[in-house]
Amino acid sequence: MNACLVNICETFEEITDFFPMRSQEKEETVTRLFFDFLDCFSSLQAEKLEYPKEFQNDVKLYLQGHLILQKKFEDVEIRYLMLSDFYDFCRLTKRYKTKKKGHEC
Repeated sequence: MNACLVNICETFEEITDFFPMRSQEKEETVTRLFFDFLDCFSSLQAEKLEYPKEFQNDVKLYLQGHLILQKKFEDVEIRYLMLSDFYDFCRLTKRYKTKKKGHEC
């Protein structure tokens, strides 16, 4: 798994309490991670083909300026949910193993 994606997953683990303990700082972290994800994922070559089409298409269309997707991802909760889906996919497929204690399967 690409190092920038690993960094995104590691940082995401620190905000898994986003909904019950939402804060401005966590919203800023989610927004930063979202844009880091767009940059990182779009720069991948063959590796990005190993991920679900939903990630591939959302990133591609968002960066192409697709109005509906840009409007959808203005919402920080939707950004969080997309990052959560990516994190869960990486964990379930064992591409990423958590560094945090208490989160191991």
